[in-house]
Amino acid sequence: MALASSTLRAWELGLRLRRARTALGLTAATVAKQVGIQASNLSAIEAGKRRLTESNLLRLIDFYELDEADHDVLKRLHTEAEQRNWWHDYAELYSEEFLRFLGLEAGASTVYEWAPIYVSGLLQTSDYARATIRAGSPYIKPVDVGPRVETRLARQPLLDEGLSMDVLFTEYTLRQQVGGPAAMARQLDRIIDVVTRPNSTVRARVVDYAAGAHALTGGPLTLLSFAGNLLPDLIWQETAITGSLIDKAQVIREFKASFENVFDTVALDAEKSLTLIENIRHEMEAAA
Repeated sequence: MALASSTLRAWELGLRLRRARTALGLTAATVAKQVGIQASNLSAIEAGKRRLTESNLLRLIDFYELDEADHDVLKRLHTEAEQRNWWHDYAELYSEEFLRFLGLEAGASTVYEWAPIYVSGLLQTSDYARATIRAGSPYIKPVDVGPRVETRLARQPLLDEGLSMDVLFTEYTLRQQVGGPAAMARQLDRIIDVVTRPNSTVRARVVDYAAGAHALTGGPLTLLSFAGNLLPDLIWQETAITGSLIDKAQVIREFKASFENVFDTVALDAEKSLTLIENIRHEMEAAA
């Protein structure tokens, strides 16, 4: 059985501690002073971005006068937050923000992805991933290409473990010959296989060239949604040089509404999207 995402558990732990603090009407500065934690550290802990020692957790539980049930939940979350997951093995390759994204993705229940340039990492073949990584930053060392490909492929078992995915491609994404036409044909085979397999949790739609203007102009965006009501949705925004997590509620609402609009009313339907992918796949095979 796969380990729970320590990143997600640390975030949930922090949110529960913040909820306990705000329920008492206390500021982070007040609590930090009383329990002997720097206010900036407490804020980072509540955001799930900094490690919390067990002794400090117990001080916070006592200070908030939490009952036994809450104590047990927080202790369990703390234990799971201390575990080491697979993405920690690649910490030297990536920014803290991207590692946090990997951990949050690993704990998400649904992913909504707008992919106007490249095929989603969760769906990439090794050849396609290698081509995109090599074509990325000129500062990526050749020796790091292999481990970066490994990282991308290591994310993909999530689709076999219950993660649901709605992905919007543009026709441009599917026609760009990343790695050459033969590699692109194999990439399109991968998409077709994932979408059509029995009990697939992936829905793919294509915004074709005839679609015209729509609400999702701009670069790629990924929205992560989590089970339950405690953890809010987050957006991962990636550019040519950096990536960042966005937690602003208004931005998230606007993206989700735009995504749903394009997915349901602008993009080709499921059958026509699959047909277009298959036709482009045949074109790539003929060009190889």
